[in-house]
Amino acid sequence: MNLGEKIRYFRRVKNLSQQELAIGICSVPYLSKIENGVTEPSGEIQQHLAARLDIELNHLNENEIIHHYVDLFSFIYKRDYKSAKEKFHSLTDSPARSVDEDILQKIFKSIYIMMTTEEMPGVHTLLDEVSYIENVIKGQKGFYYFLAKGQLSYLTKEFEDANNYLLKAEKLLEENRHQEWEKGYLFYMIGLTANMLYRNINALEYTSRALDIFERTYYFKRCADCRIILAIVHLRTKNFEESTKHLLLAETIANTFDDEVLRGIIYHNLGGIATHKGEKEKAISLYSQSLKAKEEEPLFAKIMTIFALIKEYQKSNYREKGLELIETWLGQLHENPLYREYELHFLYHKHLFTNGDHTEASIRFMVKELIPYFEQRNEWIHLAEYYPVLGKYFEKNQKYKQASMYYSMAYDALRKMHEVGVTYV
Repeated sequence: MNLGEKIRYFRRVKNLSQQELAIGICSVPYLSKIENGVTEPSGEIQQHLAARLDIELNHLNENEIIHHYVDLFSFIYKRDYKSAKEKFHSLTDSPARSVDEDILQKIFKSIYIMMTTEEMPGVHTLLDEVSYIENVIKGQKGFYYFLAKGQLSYLTKEFEDANNYLLKAEKLLEENRHQEWEKGYLFYMIGLTANMLYRNINALEYTSRALDIFERTYYFKRCADCRIILAIVHLRTKNFEESTKHLLLAETIANTFDDEVLRGIIYHNLGGIATHKGEKEKAISLYSQSLKAKEEEPLFAKIMTIFALIKEYQKSNYREKGLELIETWLGQLHENPLYREYELHFLYHKHLFTNGDHTEASIRFMVKELIPYFEQRNEWIHLAEYYPVLGKYFEKNQKYKQASMYYSMAYDALRKMHEVGVTYV
């Protein structure tokens, strides 16, 4: 990055016009020439521009700066949040005074926020500011930039985008030197994202590669994370024995470290095995244990378990328990776009618990709200489940044209799942 690019970068980041930066230092046309690399300013003008922007034009090299931020990433990765917080403040309490430092500060601030809170306050803005400069997505900075973009897309449930960003980060692994644990974490994220896309083969491949690295480097809690993904994939293909094996190995780690949250995740997935086997009471018991273990966790950590328990109550016709659970949590989902999917699922089941079967009101809700939401997001898995419900309802009410339409749409949803690589047995 040349001098003019650095000046333009900080001028845009600090939201200054060329006139505001140039006033009293040089003319606007002259500043424009500097920023475009047409002319090299005198040392005196460089000093004045740097002072107004509160930056240094001579600074530590990029490798030295990256080293400090990778230390921060290492603490977060190891879930040593106390050390991570101290390191984070030591690196970010003072404003960045070089372009490299500013870019890395924004990237790693984004990673810190997402990995310690799984939330996104300000992350979009931080990464958008970084993307102003085209060559930010090169070299080591590029690896961390794409990793951060992948994490952000994952948290906002844009899983296809997440997968694309993470694969771009993987390509940069070969060009730059990265530690084994960094490779392991990237492979884990790719495996996790492939799992959310129901791409079982990719999920197994990348998660197994991550597990191999974590086992060789003795990061046991990360091993447990990988075994849970592997268990989910094997559960999806109804390989119950292999799924249970991975969960029991993960449970050994949870018990070793007395990790109640990890146990909650394991109970949830053991409940998933019971669900697939049709063992309703066992599934209810395991999902309930999972919620108890995750009692102090934020909503995002338990929403899937709540939904799984609601569905089991529906199958068992436990209407009062189902309604009570929905009413307990529904208010927390309202007007939060991140939970809109679950809000719609909950409202659908609330109709069923209340009326015992589908009514005109519940069908109208499905047609007007539930189905359009999932169609807009191309959520073929949910559509493949809900379309046949509508088809059956209209067939029962002798509205055969509408019934045929929804049965056909269900078939198309299954076909599109196959086209995008979704495999679900």
